[in-house]
Amino acid sequence: MILEESISLEDLKGIGPKTADKLREKGYDSPEKIAVMRPEELADILKITKKAAKDIVNDAKEKVLDKAVPAFTFKEIIQKRKEKIQRIPTGSKELDRIFRGGVPTESILTIKGEYASGKTQLAYQLCINCLKYLKRKVIWIETESGTFVPERLIEMAKAVGLEIDPENDFIVVPASTINTPYSQFLAYERAVRMMKKKNMDVGVFVVDSFSAQFRAFYTGREMLPDRAKEQARHLGYLDNLASKYNMLIVLTAQVMDIPDQGGQLGERVKTGHTKRMVGGNVLSHWSTYIVSLQKLSTTDWEAVIADAPDLPMVRCRFRITPSGIRDVK
Repeated sequence: MILEESISLEDLKGIGPKTADKLREKGYDSPEKIAVMRPEELADILKITKKAAKDIVNDAKEKVLDKAVPAFTFKEIIQKRKEKIQRIPTGSKELDRIFRGGVPTESILTIKGEYASGKTQLAYQLCINCLKYLKRKVIWIETESGTFVPERLIEMAKAVGLEIDPENDFIVVPASTINTPYSQFLAYERAVRMMKKKNMDVGVFVVDSFSAQFRAFYTGREMLPDRAKEQARHLGYLDNLASKYNMLIVLTAQVMDIPDQGGQLGERVKTGHTKRMVGGNVLSHWSTYIVSLQKLSTTDWEAVIADAPDLPMVRCRFRITPSGIRDVK
């Protein structure tokens, strides 16, 4: 149930104009945000007692809980997904079949693989097909120099009869501005600000590579907790974007060797290949889909659906041609 009339901060018990202004300065500009605050946090901001803060939070919950935390029936969820979720073709009919029509929006797709395994090429193809078939725009965050190649995208676009609008189809943050995980996070915020300013409907948000800056910045086992914490901040933000704007978030992830055969066997059982994804459990848990790529020959590549909430673990072959991702014939 959604309330027909919106209320302001001043409508809450104990909040006057000056108090409301103080909350807005801190980013709490609606009763919905107050309803999900911890009383201790509110008390610290307003310099009031915990009891007074609790009364304000409870009043906000009473007035806006239905709007702040909506709940739906099973039937309503199915209907909402039918109306909202879009599927983006991969270029390979076989891979599309495995994904039941293409990779769905409102999800995080992590593509793992060693160099030359086709991670960036698959990300390119998803961007082109998003522009072609969904008529939605693209954000590309480049964290490794030289991986975003406009000429390659133009080549792939021509193959599907698409002419890229150089002014309006892409927002690109180049690698020259990203040298730490912190500047990488700022790149997300900068791109989203530009998206809002240009009033763009973005369907695909790519971070290529998501793991490169983390790998370079956090070295040594003693830094693993800090790395995990910062990764969670990034992934939480990107997950929120996927849900709020019905985007497909595409992350490419580097891999590392596993020295012992037992570990390689375990990784093959989990992901279909013997290289372990850089990013650990944090990245694995946040990913809706994990696709593991491997080059098999001079002409063929393999994709394995390593993890998915609605798909079995399955593999297929594809080719990377001048036209883009295509089936093996």
